[in-house]
Amino acid sequence: MRRRRRGRQEIGIPEGCSISRLPRLVEPSVLLLLADGQPKHGYDILEVLREDPFSQTEVDTGIVYRTLRALEANGMATSEWAPGSRGPKRRVYTITDEGREHLADWAVVLERFAERTADLAQQLKRV
Repeated sequence: MRRRRRGRQEIGIPEGCSISRLPRLVEPSVLLLLADGQPKHGYDILEVLREDPFSQTEVDTGIVYRTLRALEANGMATSEWAPGSRGPKRRVYTITDEGREHLADWAVVLERFAERTADLAQQLKRV
């Protein structure tokens, strides 16, 4: 079942601001979804990311699958084929210890980004 996407006003975005220019943060979001230790299908990950308030636009399917392949190629996730609930087998992804370490690195980067963004917002308010 597809969830309703929250509108601009519901997440506090003023008219005229282009929130779509903010990064979608696909890699840390995918890792976070995998961090609960439960294997996930790419489509399930995509559905959750489409609810992401960082963007007005839909998260591109190709970006999610490229990110999953890159995470796997870099040892941050593993995948295996699993039976589909209705139909053919589907690939499921699981985070690795390296992926958990990388997720912790992302937390540091995003904290710094949040601090810099808060500083920028304060400067803009003073103008």
